[in-house]
Amino acid sequence: MRPPHAALLLLFILAYFRGAYSNGSRSRFTSIISFGDSFADTGNLVMWADPVLPGLLLKNLPYGETFFGHPTGRATDGRLVLDFIAEALGLPFVPPYLDKGGNFSAGVNFAVAGAPAVTLQYLQGQNLIVNPPINSSLYDQLVWFQKLKPSLCKGRQGTDCFGSSLFVMGEFGANDYRSFLLSNRTVEQATAYVPQIVDSVSQGVEILIRHGAKYIVVPDIFPLGCVPTVLTKLASPNKVDYYRNGCLKSANRLGRYHNSLLRQRISVLRHKYPHAKIIAAEYYRPVLAFLDMPGHFGELVLSD
Repeated sequence: MRPPHAALLLLFILAYFRGAYSNGSRSRFTSIISFGDSFADTGNLVMWADPVLPGLLLKNLPYGETFFGHPTGRATDGRLVLDFIAEALGLPFVPPYLDKGGNFSAGVNFAVAGAPAVTLQYLQGQNLIVNPPINSSLYDQLVWFQKLKPSLCKGRQGTDCFGSSLFVMGEFGANDYRSFLLSNRTVEQATAYVPQIVDSVSQGVEILIRHGAKYIVVPDIFPLGCVPTVLTKLASPNKVDYYRNGCLKSANRLGRYHNSLLRQRISVLRHKYPHAKIIAAEYYRPVLAFLDMPGHFGELVLSD
């Protein structure tokens, strides 16, 4: 993942919060609390791996080689969008929840690579292939958050524990749809589950607000039809099924439907909780921009 990708999302977030929550030159956020999948995981899956998931590739180079110089559990050769956000806010990189020796005073990251929005039990109950087959869903991450909340709020005055925290919710949903598509379900069959998956994300945001979150970033999902495993699974002999950039039209329509419904739910939540700032951030359009104009951004590699 290259810096331009991170910068697009980062600039959107900081531009919004500059007037809403800053002293004019320096951010006043004191912590970041993150949920999500491989786009945000800073080490939880790797710490979970042994002996449950032996031979995890994230434990080896080239992961981490262009910035940290060694694997860190991030699904990239460098930094994640979350890392750039932390740097811009003057905060340390957000430590993974499963790092029991980690310092969570400036934030904590519950994201796990491969995490779905709905639970493992539900997906397996639909006879779907889930990889990795672990309890790392949004629901599970919210349970971890609620368990850790007393220590996160310890010593803070009053009831406004998270008033200066930036919450990052996702992205969530891409791994759910990948499970459907890699389990021989059609795009149309997967599409029927979009409202339920978006509901899980929306309910997660509500839970955070009820726990005191005031500033929440909710990213959309990237174009599913550009992901290598989806391209392989749904390969078509008909050129008309593809865009000029090589992405599958049908799978990208699924992603756009998810993102459209997610924006609608965010709008509803904004009206329901006017005291909270809920920001809809984008992965979908920036990724397409990289694929359509690669010369402007350098190399981009999508993995899943």
